[in-house]
Amino acid sequence: MAVNLLQYLRSNSQVDFDSQDVELSQSLGPFVDCTSNQIDGYYEATLPRRAELVKQSAILAEEFTLEFPGVTYEEVAVEVALTSIALTLAPHITGSIFVMANPVFAYSTEKVYENAKRIYAITRKLQPSFDLARLCIKVPATWEGLQACRQLKDINIKTLATTVFTLEQTILAAEAGCIYVSPFGHELRALLDEKYTDDGPYLNVPLEAQKYYQTYSYSTRVKAAGLNSVEEVLRLSGVEAITIPADVLKTLATTEADEESLKKKSIFNTTEYQTLHLEKVSFIDDEDKYRKAFGERDNGKGQERTTQAIEIFSEYELKAEEVMKNVRSGQ
Repeated sequence: MAVNLLQYLRSNSQVDFDSQDVELSQSLGPFVDCTSNQIDGYYEATLPRRAELVKQSAILAEEFTLEFPGVTYEEVAVEVALTSIALTLAPHITGSIFVMANPVFAYSTEKVYENAKRIYAITRKLQPSFDLARLCIKVPATWEGLQACRQLKDINIKTLATTVFTLEQTILAAEAGCIYVSPFGHELRALLDEKYTDDGPYLNVPLEAQKYYQTYSYSTRVKAAGLNSVEEVLRLSGVEAITIPADVLKTLATTEADEESLKKKSIFNTTEYQTLHLEKVSFIDDEDKYRKAFGERDNGKGQERTTQAIEIFSEYELKAEEVMKNVRSGQ
């Protein structure tokens, strides 16, 4: 029997919106969560439809910066803009909005911790009636970042571990109390540069992470990300959650296929998944053990991919700061 691909996927996984296009969220929804990052924020900030929001964010940042000593105007302005954009999607989803912590801080536990608290404070200022239980902070999955997630859990700030390429990161994220972990299907550069080709998709990490969490009763959920084709998305049908870019969503929404053939595509319907056994390990209190295991995974490729992703996100953070600086000066 032929079925619509998007409807089929929704029957097996939580489908989330990896875009900040309000109209598209309405036409293709309903979606549960809406994810975002500095790349999305930078591009949204340059669109005519966001001009007034960006202008207001720049004005509000003048006031908000006074409340956060030691933080630059540009940093606060980007946080205000990213949060403001995310809040415009909140009425059109049923779950949470995700705002990414400043990736420049990825290797400082203290700065990630303070940054997440600041985003929560900014959200409260921007929209006092918004339920903060629907806000989740995306944190790069470095040792330092995930230790910050551990601390943030103690003050009821929800986190998602991003830039994830190894099982070790997913284990540490679960121990740190992240509510979600987002394994990337491709290197971030491959998702942005058509001339660059990686050796992805990397689908073993979401598969292993979900099995590990289920086996050892962790509440952390897998939210697969970084996918760039319908075929890759369908292979992950059955993952707990998946955040999908706009172009792939459009194709899914307008395509049909035989339901039985679709079931056979999923890696979660394979014997490999059903029989997979992973030994339980702990990293949360052993930095040396974690760094060794993380660094050795895939001959260091997972670590290289994580570093690359953080560097790219940081570049776009600085680009977004420049946009807000120019708006402030009237350029």
